[in-house]
Amino acid sequence: MEELFSDSKDTDESFAYENEYHVHHEHHHSHHSHKRHKKSHKLRIALIVIACIFVALGITGAIGINVAKKEVNNVKQQAYELKGNLKNVMSAVQAQNPEAALSACDMLDESVTKLNQTMDGGIWKFAAKFPATKGYMTSVKQLLNAVNDASSEIVRPAIQVLSDYPMSGLKVDDGFSISTINAYIALLEDIEPKIDEISETMKNINLPMGLNSMISEYADQLVSMTTSYDDAKEFLPLFQIFVGDGSDRTYLLTAQNSSELRASGGFPGSIGTIRIRDGVLTIGDFQSEPKVLAQHTSANSQITDLEYELFGAWIYNPRDACFDPDFERTGYIWAVAYEERNNESVDGVVSLTPTIIQDLLGIVGDITLSDGTELTSENATKVLQYDMYYKYLDASHASTMNESNNYVDDLFSETAKTAMAKLVDNFDIKKVSDYYKILADGAKKRTVMMWMKDENEQELVRNAGYSGTLNFDPENPETGVYFNFTDPCKLGWFLDINTEVSEPVINDDGTRTYEVTATYGNVITNEDITNGSTYIIGNYGGRISGYAHIFAPAGGTISDFKASNGGKMYMNEYHDHQVAYMFGIGIAPGSQLTITYKVTTAAGVTTPLGVNTTPTLQEYR
Repeated sequence: MEELFSDSKDTDESFAYENEYHVHHEHHHSHHSHKRHKKSHKLRIALIVIACIFVALGITGAIGINVAKKEVNNVKQQAYELKGNLKNVMSAVQAQNPEAALSACDMLDESVTKLNQTMDGGIWKFAAKFPATKGYMTSVKQLLNAVNDASSEIVRPAIQVLSDYPMSGLKVDDGFSISTINAYIALLEDIEPKIDEISETMKNINLPMGLNSMISEYADQLVSMTTSYDDAKEFLPLFQIFVGDGSDRTYLLTAQNSSELRASGGFPGSIGTIRIRDGVLTIGDFQSEPKVLAQHTSANSQITDLEYELFGAWIYNPRDACFDPDFERTGYIWAVAYEERNNESVDGVVSLTPTIIQDLLGIVGDITLSDGTELTSENATKVLQYDMYYKYLDASHASTMNESNNYVDDLFSETAKTAMAKLVDNFDIKKVSDYYKILADGAKKRTVMMWMKDENEQELVRNAGYSGTLNFDPENPETGVYFNFTDPCKLGWFLDINTEVSEPVINDDGTRTYEVTATYGNVITNEDITNGSTYIIGNYGGRISGYAHIFAPAGGTISDFKASNGGKMYMNEYHDHQVAYMFGIGIAPGSQLTITYKVTTAAGVTTPLGVNTTPTLQEYR
């Protein structure tokens, strides 16, 4: 969609160069390259062949050559008119000017018709019987057919959508028009396979008179119309389900706080809404979690004894549902808690982490918060997950901690609100590929996750890789390495999780066994401990306290656990996955907890073992 409206690159220069070449061809023959000599040779062949036709008809050679030259120049002139019209069509489409594009398209069609009529004339029809000209005339015919197909099947449908749904109508107040979004998605879905077919045909045409570069350039511009669509093709079915047909929908948009780490990302510090009403999508205000979710997990969430065993009593607080590394379960519990608190049905939940805010600012630009804090694509994560705590909630603010805490919560909510508002205000259709890349990278890192209430829609979420659920594909095995904080604090900034996987040992039964080492490190400094309040460093002087969960891959097993702290790993099974877990972990400042274990994948699986883990902040320090 981006390149459908991007600026034409080097088009004028290429046209100017070729026109200059043909204007000066007769006067500067001695300076032509070998390639141009070949073109001239082909033209001379055409002239001679047509001249021979006239001779055969009893006309003198001199008159025949003059007439032949006139015929060839006539076709050349029409070819350059065609070339100019091709340029005008693409320029008008890229400028989002449907009136100009339609006019240029009409002129292009006239040029095609005129050239077809010329090539169907008696002289050229007779010349087609000679091998020297037949191949090139066939190529010209192929070109004309391809241009005609491009006009009727690609360009004119695009012009119609531009006319019916001008891009100026994409923004509606502080939201987006669903009908406009769907119109362009449908257009791209329709023309993308046609562009592939027609552009491939064009690039395989061998044209006379130096026109190969012209048609290749046009084919490239056609392809550029759907480059963004190609980049986001796998994501678009999910997006179409998300926006629907414009009927009313409500989603939660949760900003997880990675400084208070959870297996599914982090504490749901700020929660906003995405609403579709009367065909317009808007992003609502963000509020702190206590103002949005019910305080206790209700019976409607159907918490099981197994979940209580694996994740402790935390699972009975909706805000801590993210102790479960399966975001599908987390999203469901959050949705139920929101519905009970707000008496409003929720169709799905989208989760983002502060790292996504930093990536987004790289596209929409910097933002300044009400306290003067500047957030950029270089510093946003560090400011939000470290600097702001030590600015407002350090040891010097002990006497005003409640007020300071509320103030920081408001700044976090303001950050999410301002970033989303700037995304809407500065939304650029030409940057669709950039937006998609942020989402795609976030899905891989578990910093963007999604849950949909409708099971069929959730299946699309899984297929697109955004569900944040456990790995259920034995052919692409992953071991899960997760951690949850149990001491209320902001030490997530200081936690490292590094996992190393050995080369596999191939067993007699066709399974493969890997040695895995998971290392949890606490990198907090003495200075950070001294300056940090209990709110930041917790109740144990900067020691990280929590739970560790390690999951087997689908169809595989985990065994032979050894922990550097001497702790015991308990075993159970969750969603058909073996899971090992350890409670009461303490990692002192400057220390590490190392857990080694073996992973055996399903028989016959040759794909190397991957790692799915809690997203940390270590790369932003």
